[in-house]
Amino acid sequence: MENPTLGSAIEVIVVTRNSAHHIGACVDSIRQERALPVIVDNASSDDTLEIVRKRCPEAMIIASPENLGYGKALNTGLIETTGNFVILSNPDVVFRDGAVAQMANYLEENPRVGVACPQQVFPDGSWQRSYGELPGLWSGIKDATGITSLKNRARRYLWSRKLDRKPKTVPYVDGAVLAVRRRAFQDVDGFDEDFFFYAEEADLCARLKRAGWGVMFLPKVTVMHIRGADSAKKDCSDRFVRLQVAGQYLLASKHLPAWKIKVYASLQVAHFERLRLTYRLLSRIKGSNRTYADKIRMFEDYSRLWKEHREIGRLNQAETSKIS
Repeated sequence: MENPTLGSAIEVIVVTRNSAHHIGACVDSIRQERALPVIVDNASSDDTLEIVRKRCPEAMIIASPENLGYGKALNTGLIETTGNFVILSNPDVVFRDGAVAQMANYLEENPRVGVACPQQVFPDGSWQRSYGELPGLWSGIKDATGITSLKNRARRYLWSRKLDRKPKTVPYVDGAVLAVRRRAFQDVDGFDEDFFFYAEEADLCARLKRAGWGVMFLPKVTVMHIRGADSAKKDCSDRFVRLQVAGQYLLASKHLPAWKIKVYASLQVAHFERLRLTYRLLSRIKGSNRTYADKIRMFEDYSRLWKEHREIGRLNQAETSKIS
């Protein structure tokens, strides 16, 4: 497959960090799509890069001696690529059915779209959330009252019945797989490197929208994503939760006035308190088990950290990077 404007292979930038369990399948799928893997490795200590070299000798490898964070690593990769359209990917993604070409072709045919994303699915083919809403009073209210959860259930139902398959404009697209237009990316100076991990894609989309670029979801294009393979499923600890909350709070602090930031943080506290109480109730009705206990503890951590941010403001990003 070739870049529609340059006649060269579409480049797929994959950021890795100790991704040996997943990078082989990811690289194989990129090759099957006739695209070129560009691996930006954040100081892996396992055999991630050995797997890449063995499976795909032609892959471009950029090995960092330190963990740059996700956004900075992608910025680094973009500098080394040449295509007008570039795909950005997590290492636990498997491309299929011409997904790379479909996304690149969509950008070529829609010159005011700056970024597009596919529908992500789990390995069993089930629906996965692929876009979301930016921080704000209304989105916070929907989180706190459960409306967001109900909307996601509706999307899952409609997608499985092929009733929600038209491209549409969305507030932000999930960062696991993004097709970006280089001109648009450069127009907003790429990812904000203050975001170490999480929420950098939402910030990018918000800035693209302000600059007049479209942000699109393409439900007919699908990729498999083992969501959280290198983070949440390995680590539901304070570290993981801190990274997520720090990223989300920084996102809110960049795009909301001070008074709305505090209200939004309070709504997030209410959101996670609601989830914690829900699982406490389930544990009483259905009997306590490890899954419920882990979720209750995790939601307690989320609630506590949002309270901390509400009171003391944004976490210093240097401190955030130390807990990665």
